[in-house]
Amino acid sequence: MGDYFTIRGNDCLVSFADRCMENKEYQSYFIHKTYQAATCIQQQGTVIEHFGIVTKGILKAVNDTVNGMELCHTYFQVKDIFPEFLYFSGKQHYTYDLYALKKSEVVWIPVTVMEEMLAADPQLMYALILYISHRGLKNQLFLNCLNYHTIRERIAFWIVGMNDLTLGETLMLPSSQSILANMLHVSRSSLNKELKLMERDEFFIITQREICDIDLGRLSELL
Repeated sequence: MGDYFTIRGNDCLVSFADRCMENKEYQSYFIHKTYQAATCIQQQGTVIEHFGIVTKGILKAVNDTVNGMELCHTYFQVKDIFPEFLYFSGKQHYTYDLYALKKSEVVWIPVTVMEEMLAADPQLMYALILYISHRGLKNQLFLNCLNYHTIRERIAFWIVGMNDLTLGETLMLPSSQSILANMLHVSRSSLNKELKLMERDEFFIITQREICDIDLGRLSELL
């Protein structure tokens, strides 16, 4: 489920990613690269010299524990940028390893070029503020989700606490169940089992790509 943040200008909505890539004045500085699944794109400790914009696929930021276990911190999906939090908080190096989860495409923009673009375009700067604010809120909500102890509660919070759904709306599922499991910090097998139980208990219906017939009232009662 990718993030898409917009601002209103000239009676149209333009995302931060789109506004960057449509800037013809700076396009000659952009570097387009394609990465196969499981490719390491950036290693922990690498100097941050470019901003990346995901144009296809999905990336994951991970660290390995002393026991050799992989900890997934976050995902970057289509129209996401990175490493915005690191760079604007003064970090000069990646603090995680960055991998392509599946075949992905990234547009790289030198940090000096991005800074010049932001200084020259107030709307682009505002779009960046909206993007970072929204992504920061999403990260905070995922932290709040971890306060719930059962998998059922975490699923309920993900559906009704993190998505502004109205009656009759559907919710798109992540491209794989493993992604959702990592987001909720549960095992994939446990998540799959609980989703089936909740579907049996008529909290919702799961199709191949989405969750529909969502009983918002009953899910809210779990929280």
